[in-house]
Amino acid sequence: PGGVTDLLMRLLARHVGDRIAQPVVIDNRAGAGGVVGINAVAKAPPDGYTIGAAASSAIIATPIVNSQVPFDVVNDLAFVSLCATVPMVLVVSASTPVNSAPELLKYIRANRGKLSYGSTAVGHYGHVAAMEMSDSQDAAMVHSPYKGETPLLQDLISGQIQVAFFAPGTIKPLADAGKATLLGVSGTKRLKLFPNVPTLAEQGFEAPVFRMNPGWLGIVAPARTPTSVLQRLSTEFAAVTRIPEVNEKIVALGLDPIGSTAESFAGTYQSERPVWRTLLAKAGLEVK
Repeated sequence: PGGVTDLLMRLLARHVGDRIAQPVVIDNRAGAGGVVGINAVAKAPPDGYTIGAAASSAIIATPIVNSQVPFDVVNDLAFVSLCATVPMVLVVSASTPVNSAPELLKYIRANRGKLSYGSTAVGHYGHVAAMEMSDSQDAAMVHSPYKGETPLLQDLISGQIQVAFFAPGTIKPLADAGKATLLGVSGTKRLKLFPNVPTLAEQGFEAPVFRMNPGWLGIVAPARTPTSVLQRLSTEFAAVTRIPEVNEKIVALGLDPIGSTAESFAGTYQSERPVWRTLLAKAGLEVK
């Protein structure tokens, strides 16, 4: 409760409930990075009355590296709607003398083995994306994993590390205060929160890891839920995401509103899973 998934789902649930004329009750099932909650959905009756909020980490990354996950995404779940993506921002310390992502590539290449990048964990987006950047330039940057964003932020500001990726909402106050420089955002479109910060793709970063959104939140249902029910839920969740006041609140959470069809959501999963598998294997993790 109180996390971004909970806040987003409470916002959407209220409006979806109005549209279908029955309450949508939030039941937080914490544990194992979202796996406990998703498993509850996967094992629920396929009647449309139990649906779940799925983060990409819970249904893509975790099942790739953990053979003990008790559900199979393809066989046990049905996609409903991708509600919002969670882009990441490439950030450097204010003391790092670069103002664009291409300048950063030149800088890390010229300072081979002298620079460090941080992340919140081995295998997380900040790790694999910065590793890809370093490897592409033969820059031999050193990876420093941190236990949470707070110590990572502190060391970036102080210049102990030079490069990191952050969620938009996390880094905005520091960027506004001039303590960090924003160089680019992941994905294929600019953020409403940072309209003047170009995407990494715009700046010539062609690797798949820079063109995908590292995280997203969507609605799933048990497999074998009737198609008509899935279509109705998909329509309603997509519709409320486009309500102007809802859209604005999603942006304020540091998310990018989507509201996709079920087919588009399934396509996102299918296209991103092999990319993540390759990245996680490259990061030295055992994948299945």
